[in-house]
Amino acid sequence: MSRADQQFKLRMPASVRAQLEQAVKQARRSLNAEIVIRLEANFAQGEPKQEASL
Repeated sequence: MSRADQQFKLRMPASVRAQLEQAVKQARRSLNAEIVIRLEANFAQGEPKQEASL
């Protein structure tokens, strides 16, 4: 990833951030890299089923 990549703010529950931080330590990646890798893996699985409206 480069500095030219678009940036945005992300809100997440503290519990999710704690899980990500554990994964980051184990994988020796940045928080950003871990989020991107997980999103890419999720999209590679195909389109998710749509959930019922909230």
